[in-house]
Amino acid sequence: MKAKLSRLIKTNEPGPKARVTSPDEVEQQKWKDHGGEILTFEGEWCVRIRKTYPLDEVYHDFKFGEARKMMRQTEHPFFVVDLEPDQVLFMDTETTGLRGSGTSIFLIGFARIQEGHLEMIQYVLPHPAFETAFYYHFLQDIGDEVRFVTYNGKSFDWPQIKTRHTFVKSRVKQLPSVGHVDLLHAARRLLKPRLESVSLKAVEAYFGHERTDDLPGFLAPMHYFQYVKERNPEILLPVLEHHHADCLSLVSLYTRLSQLVTTPVTDFGEERAHWLHDLGEQDQALREFEQLSSPSKRSIMRQAMILKRAGRFEEAIPLFESLHTIEGYVELAKYAEHKQKDIALAIDYTERAMKLLEQKRTVLRQTIDREKMELEHRRARLERKQT
Repeated sequence: MKAKLSRLIKTNEPGPKARVTSPDEVEQQKWKDHGGEILTFEGEWCVRIRKTYPLDEVYHDFKFGEARKMMRQTEHPFFVVDLEPDQVLFMDTETTGLRGSGTSIFLIGFARIQEGHLEMIQYVLPHPAFETAFYYHFLQDIGDEVRFVTYNGKSFDWPQIKTRHTFVKSRVKQLPSVGHVDLLHAARRLLKPRLESVSLKAVEAYFGHERTDDLPGFLAPMHYFQYVKERNPEILLPVLEHHHADCLSLVSLYTRLSQLVTTPVTDFGEERAHWLHDLGEQDQALREFEQLSSPSKRSIMRQAMILKRAGRFEEAIPLFESLHTIEGYVELAKYAEHKQKDIALAIDYTERAMKLLEQKRTVLRQTIDREKMELEHRRARLERKQT
C-alpha cells in the first residue's frame, strides 16, 4: 500500500515550473465559501481559515473551557503551562510525505483558547513554491513565545517546521521560543498498559470518541497534489476536516490526560507515581506511592528508595523486608552493615539474596533445558522425515 501510495504521489506531484501566481476568481470564491481568506506576501499567497467556538460548547463530552481551567490547575510538571492560555497552541500539520528532504508541510493548524472562546486557525499552502507567504503569516500570527501541544509533534511536526523554515528564514520571522507538551509521551506513560496501541485514534477511542467518515491520513498528500493541479479547493475539504478534528482532539486529550494525573483516580495512581518519580518530583511521587492500596513490588521498591535517600531509614526498612527480593535484601544488608553495625545480620540478608539468586538460576536453567529438549525433539522428528 505504501509503495503504491508513493507512486501515486510521485505521479501527482506538480512539476517544478508549475506556478500559480494568484488564485483566479473561481478559486477565490470557493475558498471564501468555505471560510478561507487569501493572504499575500512578496508576490506569493496562502489561505487562512479561521473558526471560533464558545468555551461552553460541548465537544465529545467535554467543554473547551475545561482545558483553560486545567492549564491553570495542574501541578504535574509535564502538563504545567507557564504561559498565558492564548500562547498555548494545540498544533498539527499535514505533509506531502513522512520523511525526506523533499517533504513539505502543506497544512498547519492550531487551536488556542482566547478570552471567551476557542479559536481554530488553519493555513493552507496553495502551491509548493509559496512557502514564504505560508510561513510568514503563520509566524506573524503565533507570536514570539509559545508552547505547542501536539501528538508526536516533538519528533515529527516541529522538526519538519524547523527544516522547512531554513529555506525561507531570510524573508520571514525567526522561529519563536518554544515549549512542548507531546501528548504521545503522556499516553504511553498512562495508557500503554491498557491499550494495544497508543495511536491518536486508539487513545481517542479509549476516551469514548470514535471518528466516522474520516479521511485516512495517508490519503492527504494525494488530495493535496490533486488540488494543486486542478485548483479546486473542494478537493482539500476532507483533509481540512480531518486536520480540524485532529487539532480539536488535542484540546480534548490534553484535558483528559491532565485530569488523569491531577485527579485522585485510583486506577492511575501507580502510573502517576512512577511518572513523577522519573521526572525527579520525589516528594509528589512519595505521596502518590503512599496512597496506593495494592502497590506492585516495583512501586514498593521505589517508595523505599525515596525514603532511604531522604534519611528516613526506619520507614524504609519494613518496605524492603516486605519485598522478599534480591534488591530488597541487598539494601537491608547495607543498612545492617553501615547503620546498625550488625555484621551477622548483614550476612543473613546477603545469604537470603544469594538463595533467591540461586532459585532464579535454577528456574532459568529449567527453562533452558525444557526449550533445548523441545528443539532436540523437533530436530529428531525432522531428521526422521528427511530419511
